[in-house]
Amino acid sequence: MAYLRWRRFLELTSLDHPWVGEMFMRRRNENPAAPDAETWDKAYKEGVYQRLLRSEQRHHHRLLAGLVTEHCARPRILEIGCGEGAFYDAVRPFSPARYLGADFSPQSIDMANARLAGDLSPGKVDFVVGDGRAFVTDEQFDAIVFPECIEYLGDPDELFAHYARNLAPGGLFGVTQWLGLKPLRTWRAIKASTDIVDEAVVNTPWGGAWQVWTCRRRGA
Repeated sequence: MAYLRWRRFLELTSLDHPWVGEMFMRRRNENPAAPDAETWDKAYKEGVYQRLLRSEQRHHHRLLAGLVTEHCARPRILEIGCGEGAFYDAVRPFSPARYLGADFSPQSIDMANARLAGDLSPGKVDFVVGDGRAFVTDEQFDAIVFPECIEYLGDPDELFAHYARNLAPGGLFGVTQWLGLKPLRTWRAIKASTDIVDEAVVNTPWGGAWQVWTCRRRGA
């Protein structure tokens, strides 16, 4: 318990003082492993991520959904890394005008389509297989969100540049990620090159925390 408290203190301190976190990084130059669809398929089959469907696990999704819909009522949303549809559960009560979820794990998409079969409507609510690093669509969206996946998708600047073509005028990006020393690097890189619209830290009942923020590319 003492270690967990120390860890949380360290991570929260690193939000405003990056050098503190860097002092305690064991592998300072190591990036997250490249995504592997088979590995994620296996995890979904084993139910590893079904916990994200539980109510007490989705406060960060609810906050992101609220920030997005505060920006635009009944928004058109593209979700990258949609998994089984946990974020969709949070945004569904706001009746988005369009929702498109993409994930490179076919297993997760099969599970989302089965679990949410009653919500599916071609061109209105869709879950499709697609690599978040290079997903292509001709549609325009009011918000493009990356819940719990952005650290696996390569350089954030290149990622946002790729999806900028799909943002409607005034649209924004939304991100959630676990509050940890390594993910904080991703957050700092994004904060240095975007204009943050809203940001918050959501504590969990078991002592961890999620970062949640919305942003726009600088100059957009």
